Amino acid sequence: MKTNDSHPAVNRIMTAVVQEQDVESAINALLQAGVSVTHLASTGGFLGRRNSTLMIGLNEKQIEEAVGALTKSCRRRVEYVATPLEGSPLPFPSPTPITVGGATIFTLEVDRYIEL
Repeated sequence: MKTNDSHPAVNRIMTAVVQEQDVESAINALLQAGVSVTHLASTGGFLGRRNSTLMIGLNEKQIEEAVGALTKSCRRRVEYVATPLEGSPLPFPSPTPITVGGATIFTLEVDRYIEL
């Protein structure tokens, strides 16, 4: 593992899926927390909307700070999707509220970290 004075050894990888509206503020908050971030464009499976996957390299001591940064920068929203009315002879969609947003976070241990 690479270690120097400015960056402690990376022994965890955090993957955070965030809404596209929150990605810039999430990246800024994570960089201010002193963790490295790689941004990947992605698409959600449920609504098929654009979102972003952030790959965050950190050490065990930085996990709570990174989660806090994501909590402050990624918010939940209520959006409406059109769903067909059951039993209706015409396909009139009915707006159905759903809650989206926030962040979905996975944290995994890293067996090996190499920076080339």
